[in-house]
Amino acid sequence: MIASIRHAVTSQFVVLTEVRYMNAGVVRASYKKSELDKAVKEYKETALPAISTHPGARSAFLLVNRDTGDAISIALYEDEASAKSFAPKAEKLIASLKKYAAGTTEPKRELFEVATSTQVEAKAVVERGLKAFNAHDMEALARDAASDYEGTAPGDVKLKGPQAAKEYNQNFVSGFPDARVEAKNIFTHGNHVIVDGVFTGTHNGILKTPMGDVPATGRKVKGEFVQIFEVDRGLIKKQQLIYDQVQLMTQLGMAPATPQQAAKTR
Repeated sequence: MIASIRHAVTSQFVVLTEVRYMNAGVVRASYKKSELDKAVKEYKETALPAISTHPGARSAFLLVNRDTGDAISIALYEDEASAKSFAPKAEKLIASLKKYAAGTTEPKRELFEVATSTQVEAKAVVERGLKAFNAHDMEALARDAASDYEGTAPGDVKLKGPQAAKEYNQNFVSGFPDARVEAKNIFTHGNHVIVDGVFTGTHNGILKTPMGDVPATGRKVKGEFVQIFEVDRGLIKKQQLIYDQVQLMTQLGMAPATPQQAAKTR
């Protein structure tokens, strides 16, 4: 999270995780055109729930050509182990759809590594940003921001351009020399990445704010945040930060604690 006392300081950070590629299970089939809608309905009612509840599964698609009856099922998994462990379920699903098949060719499930995709590339940029933030490498963060970069955050903060993002990041790291971010979850869809994370740091430095400099308090802060990224051609184009401003100010001693927080502290 990038934030000042009343203003957020946005950055290009996300999840620090081991870089790994997704895997896909692909099944090619051919259905009778007159039975195609029935096959789609059964796939929706049986295959999708089975895949969505399988450990490590991410998503699934059924592509159909209504002119020929040809169909391709694609299921995405976090890793090869997850893809392989779905094999017994896949066999049952393939068998259940066999009644709609055209011809005698037996559908066969194949496993592929997702070498690259818009999702993989978008996630890689965000992961690289988190690693740079935790290393307090402001130059690296700026390099991953597009020239027309725009960032927003609580407190009506609006940032434009790589230099603005760099300056806000540097201010926050100066105020919290041990600043770190870690993700609880990371979600990708197309060129959008959503990070559900936690920021931690100790206020051992001067934090510059619109109201003036805030001397070090020695207080430790910890707060949850959500960031939404839009990646364009390998660079962060847009970014939105959401976090609890009151929580941050309270932890820094600039706002009274709520009854719940006071009770927890006692």
